[in-house]
Parts: sequence; C-alpha cells; structure tokens
Amino acid sequence: MKTRQQIWVPAVLSLALVSALSGCGSSTASQVNGAAAEAPVKVMKLGQLTDTGWSGKINPDQEVKIVSKISGKVSSVNVNEGAAVKKGDVLVQLETDDLVQQLKQAESGVVASNAKLADTQSGARSQELKAAQSAVRAAEAAQGQSAAAVEQAKAGFELATNTYNRLRNQFDSSSAVTKEDVDRGKLEYEKARTGYEQAQAASQAAAAQVDAAKAKLELTQAGATDNTIKALQADLDRLNAVVQLASNSVNNATITSPTDGIVIKRSIQPGEMAQPGVALFSVVDMNQVQVELSVTDTQIGSVKAGTAVEVKAANVPNKTFPGTISFVSPVSNANSNTFPVKVTVDNKDGLLFAGTVAEVHLKDAGKTRLEAPKSSIIKKDGKEYVIRIDNGTAHRIEVKTTEKNQDWVYIEANANLQAQQQIAVSPNDSIVDGAKLKVE
Repeated sequence: MKTRQQIWVPAVLSLALVSALSGCGSSTASQVNGAAAEAPVKVMKLGQLTDTGWSGKINPDQEVKIVSKISGKVSSVNVNEGAAVKKGDVLVQLETDDLVQQLKQAESGVVASNAKLADTQSGARSQELKAAQSAVRAAEAAQGQSAAAVEQAKAGFELATNTYNRLRNQFDSSSAVTKEDVDRGKLEYEKARTGYEQAQAASQAAAAQVDAAKAKLELTQAGATDNTIKALQADLDRLNAVVQLASNSVNNATITSPTDGIVIKRSIQPGEMAQPGVALFSVVDMNQVQVELSVTDTQIGSVKAGTAVEVKAANVPNKTFPGTISFVSPVSNANSNTFPVKVTVDNKDGLLFAGTVAEVHLKDAGKTRLEAPKSSIIKKDGKEYVIRIDNGTAHRIEVKTTEKNQDWVYIEANANLQAQQQIAVSPNDSIVDGAKLKVE
C-alpha cells in the first residue's frame, strides 16, 4: 500500500538585510577607549524550524487471506463482512459426505491389515488356510467388479466432460444454451469426476485387498517369517497414513479463522466450489495498526527504530495516539529518494481506521532548532561559532550544528542564541566578542 509522502515545512528564515544609517564623514578606522573600529557586515534574522512531521496512511497490523486446503462444494458460510471473529471460529463448512466415506474406507483397510498381521503372527490352521483361499477368490471377484465400475465411471466422466464442454462452447457462441444449463453441466461434470475418482480409489483398494489376500494365503501355506511380519507391519503403517490423510481432509473441510480480527471481505457463497489457495475471506487485526511513511533522504538520519512518536488521525482530530517507530528501511523507494518507515500504534479502542491519513511527529521533538547558512559558521580550534549582533555589537556564540544540505546547517538554540536574533551572514573570523560592527 502506498503512503503519501510526508510534509516537512522548512524553517521560516527571514533574510532581513537591514540598511545601515548613513554616516557623516569618512569610514576611516578609529579606536574609542580601546574598542575595535566599526566594520560593515551583512546580517540575517534567525527563524525557528517548524516541525509538521510526516504524513502517511494507516494500515492494519495484520491482514490474513483465508483459503481452503482442499477443493469442495460449500455447504454453509457462517460469517458476513464486518463480523468480529476469534481464532478457531468456523467460517466455512464444505460438504464432507465423500470425504467421510473415504475415511471409513481407509479405516476398514487398517482393520483388515491389523487382522492379517495378528493371524500371521499366531500361525495358521487348516480352517485358516481354507479361509485364506476363499479370501483370495473373493478379493479377486471384488477387484473384477471394481474394475468394471471404473470403466463405467470413466465412461460417465467422459460423457459428462464432453457434455459440459459442448454446453460451454454453445453458450459462448450462441444463445441457445443458458448459464443455468452450463452450471448444471458443470455440476454433472463434478459429480462424474468425483465418481470416477472414487471408483479408481475403490479399484485400488480392491487390488490391495487381492494382494493382501494372496500374501496371507502364502503366509498361511509357508508360515510366517520375520520379513513377512515386517512387510505386514509396513503395510499397516501405510494404511494408517492413509487414514490420517483422509482424516485431515475431513478436518480441512471445516475452515476456521487462524486469528482474531474483523472480516473485511467475503468471496464465497453456499453452493459454490472452494478451490485450494483461492482466498475466501480477508480478516484484519486492528488491535494494532501501522502508519506507513516515506521519509526523505535529508531527514532519514534523524529517524531511528524504537523512537517514540505522536500520531494524529484525520478522523480523530482532537486526540493524539502514542506510537513507536518499528521499522526504518535502509533502502530507498525505487523511484524516489524517500525511505519507507513504519510506525506501530495501539488501537484497542478501535478509533483508528485503515486507509485514514495520519500525521506523525517525533515525541518531544525540539521546536528550537534553527537554520543558518554555512557561511555564517566560524570554525576555530575544533569548535563552531556564530556572530550574534545586538545593537551593532558582536557576540561570539559557540553553537552545535547538524548538516542539512550543501549550503545550510541546523543550529541548536541555547541560552545565548534564539530565534529572531540577528547573526552575521559571512563574518570575518577575526571579529572578537564586543567588537562594534556596522550593519549593512
């Protein structure tokens, strides 16, 4: 989300060039009681730097796109836009009939595998041998039936696919087919596809049953070995994994909120098909918000993570919210010389709204910082000075400066230097404290 670049109003520096009074006689230097002769000097009046902070937009601290892990037809939708939800609340329920059947089938496989393993470990009897042979025949018969069911389901699926494609083509090319016809065709296609997949799964299960029955018969005839026991155990583990996957699918049909928040967008209706990875809801957490700023390269040096700030929102003009700078990007924006900065603000009262314009000010920011041209600074013995002019008398004032740009610096105001006082613009470094100067 883009933020509007902040506004930094520079100091109002009034270059008040004061005209000197016309004097009589020559400008010849003179000494009066040891005082230095009056020297001509240009002056300016110091203005105070006004801090209007930065301007940006409020964004949610967290926005979650809620998706389905599986595809399925939506049975019910439990929330609307604007609803407050808690972590774990059920948002959408998908149909589970087919999934439950697959789970039962997988559980049956586990039961059968457990029985086979137990029988093998206990040894075989004549009755068990006959039973094993009968089980092989029954499993093979079931496999034949399941193979026939697969072919039948495949034919139905192909027919439904062709019908659906034909309806879509006719719908796109003429008005002979309605949208309802296409939707019905799609529904029949989905049913046929599900039936085909189920038939394939049943066929695979039948084949597994055949293999298992034959394996049991062989074990019964030959007697169990360690490798046989290990193989049966591995098969049991595999079937348990199938049960777990089927159980996960049933659980994933119930879609819940992963976080506390407010539903700001709903994109699904009962009867529609949910697809994996496609957003069904957007949920935002507004207990905290982020104000996203863009700070210029001349100001980014004064912005540090962890710094306390004060935030004013456009929709709450008479209230100030405490915040903290939580992120300062070391890399500027791609197309400008500004740097992304984020401010975290507590919003448990819900007064701040995402998208609202907010102003951010450094807490306890000094309002007495002044601006002056670099030509006004005298550097001597590792210190910096300016010449303050009071009624034509020079006062050498030590100052602390901060770089602004190639021509100007910031000066920290102190007891001897305040806004609206006059300083020499380009003083001579030989001017001493108390010297008389002619302002021009």
